[in-house]
Amino acid sequence: MTITIPSHDFHVIIVGAGATGLLIAQGLKQAGISATVFERYLEEEYEERSGKWTMALHWSLQHIEACLPPKIFEQLKSAETNPWEEQDPTEAGSIPVVNGRTGELLARVPMPHPKRIVRGKLRDLFRKDIDVQFGHILTDLQVNNEVVTATFNEGEKTVKGAVLIGTDGARSAVRDHLVDTKTGQLDKANAMILNAYPTFTKEQALFIRMADLVDIQKPETWVFQFTLSIWTDEAPPTSDEERRHLFRSYLSTYCEPYRSVAAWLADDIYISGESFHYWGNITPWDNYAGKVTLAGDAAHPMVPFRAQGLNNAMEDARLYVDAMKAVVLKNESLKCSIDVYDESAFKRGKADIELSNDQMFAYHHWDRVMNGPLMKGGT
Repeated sequence: MTITIPSHDFHVIIVGAGATGLLIAQGLKQAGISATVFERYLEEEYEERSGKWTMALHWSLQHIEACLPPKIFEQLKSAETNPWEEQDPTEAGSIPVVNGRTGELLARVPMPHPKRIVRGKLRDLFRKDIDVQFGHILTDLQVNNEVVTATFNEGEKTVKGAVLIGTDGARSAVRDHLVDTKTGQLDKANAMILNAYPTFTKEQALFIRMADLVDIQKPETWVFQFTLSIWTDEAPPTSDEERRHLFRSYLSTYCEPYRSVAAWLADDIYISGESFHYWGNITPWDNYAGKVTLAGDAAHPMVPFRAQGLNNAMEDARLYVDAMKAVVLKNESLKCSIDVYDESAFKRGKADIELSNDQMFAYHHWDRVMNGPLMKGGT
């Protein structure tokens, strides 16, 4: 089946229905620019993969507001881990860094209006009133004259549009068409990541307190995220039992409430194990005279040790929407507009990939972090 967009219409093909692609879709819809979002996973699997992973949202709020309809932006608090909490203004401008063994406050990292966001909640909020085409795996991409042709599912469907943007994550299929295989290869971070999302009894939950609150009146429903990062080039243990043992052995040496968490974890709690990857060899990509480009993790996958990935992605979304508005509504050059966009995404991404790697190393090496800019009020 082939879908042909009428030549008089400027249509944007968005590959990837994560927060970045959905925010772009919202911004284009606000501007009256036609767009379609394609997602590789079937809807049921997409829902299951939404995840409880939490992220720091801070300096990019202005970019989100610029793209969302007011009625949806007003609901942003619903994506927070605790939608009922009113932040203390004396603490809302920084993130505390504590000594895990003693609980001593080491520093406060300046961070404007920080919010702890649940990934799945944010994605679902951005998806409101946006039609997503599920089960579409990009298998080919061609640019001929004024038309971009995306082929999905080995030819089951082809879609034609004026431009295409890849927002399909760190292992982007779109990026594979814009850089060669060697250049686009990701590097594995030298860290093992273990994640747990437990619930506890009412009394235990109130003791721990920080959580994704399902029901403020029922602490036993609160979902907590505990992430342990270990400096090693080894892969995480393959068995559930080994990951649980490793997780508990580390947490039991820390201060409260982590020591109690280690004791209270259910014997059958699932502990995920993974490794982060980043684009250490990031390079400008071929945008085919502005017709194809990247945003978010597809453009600059980085490790999450400075809380910059999501915020850069939100800025990408806003700048791409602005570029499309300039092209469609003001008749400005597509190539020039996207060249400017790409330069911003590349430069910001390259800088934050490098800084995030430096911070990752520091977080795992005591002398480095204690003598670094973090302890002097920087990031």
